[in-house]
Amino acid sequence: MGKKILPFLITRLIDLMRRTGFLPSNRVETLPLNVTPRSILVVANTALGDVLLCTPAIQSLRRSFPDAQITVLMHHSYLPLFQSCDFIDTFVPYYGGYRHFLSTVRALRKTRPDIALILHGNGPQDIQLCALSGASYIFKHPNRSPLQHLLSATLPRKQHHTIETKLDLVRAIGGRQLITTMATAPLRDTDLSSKFSRYSGAVAFQLGAADRYKMWPVERFAELARRLLDADPTRQILLTGIAAERPLAEKLQTLCPDERIHNLCGETDIRELPYLLRQCALLVTNDTGTMHLAIALRVPTLALFAPTPAKRLGAYQDPHLHRSIQKDGAFIQKLPKKERDDRAMRLIGVDEVFREAQAMLATDSTRNNLSTAVSNA
Repeated sequence: MGKKILPFLITRLIDLMRRTGFLPSNRVETLPLNVTPRSILVVANTALGDVLLCTPAIQSLRRSFPDAQITVLMHHSYLPLFQSCDFIDTFVPYYGGYRHFLSTVRALRKTRPDIALILHGNGPQDIQLCALSGASYIFKHPNRSPLQHLLSATLPRKQHHTIETKLDLVRAIGGRQLITTMATAPLRDTDLSSKFSRYSGAVAFQLGAADRYKMWPVERFAELARRLLDADPTRQILLTGIAAERPLAEKLQTLCPDERIHNLCGETDIRELPYLLRQCALLVTNDTGTMHLAIALRVPTLALFAPTPAKRLGAYQDPHLHRSIQKDGAFIQKLPKKERDDRAMRLIGVDEVFREAQAMLATDSTRNNLSTAVSNA
């Protein structure tokens, strides 16, 4: 009951403060908004992949409103990836749930936002924080939140790539200079570049995912590893992931014992991961944040989709670098989440993944040979 009382009380407080004029409340019926913002608050405080998918919209805000201060509310874990981005002025760290809620509100109020855009947020805290920030206008993509009455408009629901969904919010406030490519902070640490240089040209596997039903079976990753190593004696395979995914990598190594397979799960932090990925010739991956990071870094990806649609969540940039294998596994989404397993992902066979991976590696080799020839000319 306690978990429900706090959100209820905060919402009642916001409603009271709006009725008495202590907080602004503006509802608009016509979009785009005809306002020149001086300060924009952006909420992108969920998982890594979600944050990366928000970066085109944030860059679009910077181009569309070059004089506005842009503040981003972001989970503190991911700040090292973005703190040097020139399209963001200020960061406010988010700690999850209602942790440090009052200090977060104080930090947001100091930025005096005219407009708050919830590009991807954890509810109900996202809308509550925007309201308490003092923003005159609050926008969020179509949702089922019980706090929709605190938003400034109801946007139409559209079926297109999630990057376009986020750009719809930029369009709603009058932004016209739109960018569709993801970005991180520039990679300028030469020590980290050198640290991972021994893995140059490797193929990386991202074995895990946020949900089990989005994970290609480790047995199939192991068979793919065996075929790739048989096809190229010089090939190295890197197993990436967090420490909790290390048992998955160990299982793969048991199924396919080879000294050219390196288990790096839990051995790179969020600041190091981009430098590791940048050494790779290819990332074979489930639908994960690591996939989106590789796409942002322009590292070739072969992404495996079944329960979720690649057309909405896959690569939206550099089509010559990225491929997806899509199966119709939407049936798994109809089950209660606790009952969802990897049946949908099992629709993806090793043969087709190996075939696509080999084609992409051949293309990468050709691209590198041409680059070398040009540089030597």
